[in-house]
Amino acid sequence: MTQHSPEDIASAIAAARRDLAAAEDENRSLHAELSLVERSVGLRMLVRAREGAGEIASRIRHPLWSAGSIAGRVGSLGPVAAGRRAATHLLQRGHPLRLLAPVRSWTDRGDAAEAVRWIGTLAIRHTRREALLCHPDSGVEYRLNAMPGSQFVTEVGVSPRMWRQHPSPIVFTVEIRSLSDEWTRSTQQVVDVTRRVTDRRWHRLRIDIPSEGGRYGQNVAITLSAVVPSGASTDGAWAVFGEPRLERRRPAAEVKRSVAAFVSRVRQAGFASALRVAHDASAGQEAERYAKWCSSTSPTVADLERMAQEAKGLVFQPRIDIVTPVYNTDPKWLRACIESVRAQVYPHWHLCLADDASTSAETVAVLREYQSDPRISIVRLENNSHISAASNAALETGTGEFVALLDHDDELTPDALFHVARFLNAEPAADLIYSDEDKLDLTGSRCDPYFKPDWSPDHFLTCMYTCHLMVVRRSVLEEVGGFRRGYEGAQDYDLVLRLMERTGSIHHIPRILYHWRKLPESTASAGLAKPWAMDAGRLALEDYIKRNDLRADVLPGPAPGVFRIKRTIRGTPLVSLVIPTAGRLRREGAREFDLLASCVRSIRQLTSWQEYELIIVAEPAGLQPTTLAALEGVRHTVVTDDSTAFNFSRKINLGASRAQGEHLVLLNDDVEVTDPEWLSSMLEQSQDPGVGAVGAKLLYPDGRLQHIGMVLGVGGVAAHAFHQHPGASPGYASSALSIRNYSAVTAACLMTRRSVFDQVGGFDEALPIDFNDIDFCLRVRKAGFRIVFTPYAQLFHHESASVGPRDKRREDLELMRQRWGALIDDDPYYNPNLTREGADYR
Repeated sequence: MTQHSPEDIASAIAAARRDLAAAEDENRSLHAELSLVERSVGLRMLVRAREGAGEIASRIRHPLWSAGSIAGRVGSLGPVAAGRRAATHLLQRGHPLRLLAPVRSWTDRGDAAEAVRWIGTLAIRHTRREALLCHPDSGVEYRLNAMPGSQFVTEVGVSPRMWRQHPSPIVFTVEIRSLSDEWTRSTQQVVDVTRRVTDRRWHRLRIDIPSEGGRYGQNVAITLSAVVPSGASTDGAWAVFGEPRLERRRPAAEVKRSVAAFVSRVRQAGFASALRVAHDASAGQEAERYAKWCSSTSPTVADLERMAQEAKGLVFQPRIDIVTPVYNTDPKWLRACIESVRAQVYPHWHLCLADDASTSAETVAVLREYQSDPRISIVRLENNSHISAASNAALETGTGEFVALLDHDDELTPDALFHVARFLNAEPAADLIYSDEDKLDLTGSRCDPYFKPDWSPDHFLTCMYTCHLMVVRRSVLEEVGGFRRGYEGAQDYDLVLRLMERTGSIHHIPRILYHWRKLPESTASAGLAKPWAMDAGRLALEDYIKRNDLRADVLPGPAPGVFRIKRTIRGTPLVSLVIPTAGRLRREGAREFDLLASCVRSIRQLTSWQEYELIIVAEPAGLQPTTLAALEGVRHTVVTDDSTAFNFSRKINLGASRAQGEHLVLLNDDVEVTDPEWLSSMLEQSQDPGVGAVGAKLLYPDGRLQHIGMVLGVGGVAAHAFHQHPGASPGYASSALSIRNYSAVTAACLMTRRSVFDQVGGFDEALPIDFNDIDFCLRVRKAGFRIVFTPYAQLFHHESASVGPRDKRREDLELMRQRWGALIDDDPYYNPNLTREGADYR
């Protein structure tokens, strides 16, 4: 036992008395502040309306947090909070970790996917945060690029639901280390809600990122962990990190640009709309927005009655079989699933249930409840044969013209089959139909909507995005052999991969017709909950490659559920890089530099594909000496554009006319190569005969996204998806991380085959500055080709990095509207349920 001297004991007692006196002073001060608040009639009414008399009494009993709690409530009122969020969004940039896929997670509880997961918004003492659960002992690691001046910020706390269970103290740790092993920073916070009532709040942790790594930042690993003292119980220890994020104050030029954009929004749509955009751009608003959207769009009883009447008048009334394999399903979820089918307003359905040898007596009992319903057939397998065999067994009990797929713990919306039947009346040749979807949490609340694009074959080869609700023509389903054993976990992905080889009649209904049940063990809850699904998905893709005689490898993608099909380039085709330039120097602060020389040097030094030539389209004044020096020793041609008025389209056409390559890359002179594989990654897509144009992932030099594809109908004609979001942002459903289809990509870096360029007539010189790349892509699509974005070609782009947005020419806007108005209003790759106020998929 450690011995202490009388002097040590006296010193400790004196320190404790000082701490106690300070706490009592703070207590009296806060209690006086609370009394002042309570005497305010207006605030007293607000408190009562918001919290009820019971919680007021609770706050009076605990003055240490009462005044701050009430003040926080007042500050959270709509206009005040919206203004505060707008100011924060304009002045600083945040990068929430919830937008990233973790590198790894771990726990001593056996199932990391359950112990470490995002659980939605959590309120602790009236402050709501997007919460990451880390049930001790557990942790998670993220990796990303941190720009100079960044600061990592997170709140930590214990879920209020567990306070009454008296959980053990929890030690929260945040560690950040440079991936180059140059430095490590860490901080800790002990939270003990059982012994210290003042710990029943969010605690903020901060770590400043050292300003190393140059202006492009540095790669760091961020580790979050929560543990309890050795030997302590983990029961009720719901440790949560609140909105862990990197923050960085925006540079003055960017603030100026953001303010200009905000003012422009105020002028165009009013102050309320501008505040709403800023509000939506802040973290933690998705659940609130979606709840309001559901309330305003869900069909009412009157709507359902109208649909039932309309269904009776449909000329084509197909019978739809709902195939549902069942295995040991929780009785309440199975019953909810079946009742969602029985509640359909469209009457011509048959539910085909296959019990995959359930061992749960409760599951079997629920199935027996529905045996008497003539619209429901139930078949029981003698042995547990897994989902593919059970689905086929259910399929055999039906005779409908179409087959819908429904998991045993999910639900259909009551109007689901009605919209399918109505769509089939409009498109009777459709062979496969899929809809949008969302999820149901354990309380039955709707969350996590997934608003999908129309059929996107290149996107589908990277992930199973069609999912639910899926309806297939029975004859085509049987033609491809139904579900295949050995692909469990990705059996529907394997099915559609085979279906897309037999039919091109694949359609999308942009409505949420299906609710996934978000259970801890389900794929809907966490992408890593079923790791064998990834293995089965990879196997299905490998089979697809073999059947279609493609030379390619299936590689894991940068996010859970995402793959990359890396195609082998055929031969050694020459690629012509067409670079229009004014040949001038650019000034940044007190420094001038030659953008084109930097562009050429980066191409020469970093590009692994060596079969290329440079076509420089220059002004009569010629090129800078630094550019001429950079061009020495590289295959190039300099073409002079003698016209007086600037016309980007004419420069592109002039350069293309001198190109010798089978493939053209249209490249701005302010682009810098950062990835050796950029050209080969674009070329492997451009060699696909169905692809007409390929776009690259462009970042501003400070790491912000400049381009991952373009969305029509935003900003008058089109806008860049997730423009100025953090460079590591996954976009929407990993859109920034995976190969996918768009209506248009930017010509700042665009590859196309020479034959396609000539077939559509090149660039339209009637569009000299703006929209010429969009017009080109839309003509390529009209000719029957697809537009593809690849994130595996990544470059820096200096365009508009230090200047604000400029107005587009009215005549160009009018021409685009006249020529492409219908497509601009209905971009097939941007769901109509998403906002047109911005291209960030809200």
